[in-house]
Amino acid sequence: MRRLLTITTAWRLCLTFAALLLAAAPLRAEQVVDLYTAEVLVATQSAADRERAAREAFAALVVRVSGDTGAMEQSAVREASRRAQDFVYQFNYASTDDTIEVDGEERPATRLVLKFSPVEIEQLLRSAELSLWPANRPAVLYWLVARDDDGVQRVTGSQERDWLKEQAVLRGLPLISPLDDLQDRLALSARQLWDLDREAIRSASARYDSDAVLVGRYSETSSGEWRSDWQLYHGMGNYGFNVNAESKQAMIASAVDVLADHFASLYAIVPREEGPDTLVLQLSNIEGFGAYKAAETYLEDLAMVRRVEMISVRPGVLLFRLVTEGDVERLLSTLKLDSQLVPAAQSGHVSLVGDRFQPQGTMANPLVYTWEP
Repeated sequence: MRRLLTITTAWRLCLTFAALLLAAAPLRAEQVVDLYTAEVLVATQSAADRERAAREAFAALVVRVSGDTGAMEQSAVREASRRAQDFVYQFNYASTDDTIEVDGEERPATRLVLKFSPVEIEQLLRSAELSLWPANRPAVLYWLVARDDDGVQRVTGSQERDWLKEQAVLRGLPLISPLDDLQDRLALSARQLWDLDREAIRSASARYDSDAVLVGRYSETSSGEWRSDWQLYHGMGNYGFNVNAESKQAMIASAVDVLADHFASLYAIVPREEGPDTLVLQLSNIEGFGAYKAAETYLEDLAMVRRVEMISVRPGVLLFRLVTEGDVERLLSTLKLDSQLVPAAQSGHVSLVGDRFQPQGTMANPLVYTWEP
């Protein structure tokens, strides 16, 4: 009997320890965003319906990939939209319980899934001199809190979350939904959210390992208008904005648009008429040929990097010249988002080298990073 009790106690201890480990482990279950896939509801599987759906999907996809809500106003893009199906390399249909309105009548709808060619879409954006927002985008954890006649309360309803996710998919922005479990509620109250208690928000958000945290606060006025303010906490700088709308859904959708526009301004690459920039980067902790190839491949795969050239090699340290589409600030923000390279402490945009000030990214004052495979 004593042995049975000992085994039972041991199992309980193991389960308790495992639960503690799970509670401490970072969570990062953000929605998956495929930049080049679009879904449109259609009434039939006819060629005419597919053509209309392709044009609709094309317009949404151009905004998603460019990060520019005015991209469709560019003449070359408008012209390309007339042959939207030429950019599609695969499509299929899926059954759905949704309906679609045709000539004032509700009809059963089928979901048309369209996959667009990344290469052709990106070539179009470049030729039109539009921005390109790479697929490596910040994952945003969001918290919502509302105020009504009963006071402030956390927003955990599925409807609000669905609206957020739908608009985030349209803009290509990965979101992380909080669990709103006991741990979240103990760490962060509705009042702390409403008061934007930064320490409480930071502490409660740490378990999700997000790239940024968004807090949305809103209420309905006596006239039926929805008013909200949003606060973004992000390593590239905090950002606050207000959104007012006639409906809650429109308010949430507009907030996601403002957020996506903000991130696009930080991370999107804009081809420039004067040609590419050249930046010099020093990379340490390169042990062996395998590490060298992995680091070189990583740099070559960055969307803003056109070409990678080796300048010099010494034990554990490589010096690269990067031919880029964008300045040093754009490269720094891209590298920070990836966290694959760890920056050395650098004082600013220029440093005193000898008796002259040299800008970052030059041979005299290279960007200095450590490779973290």
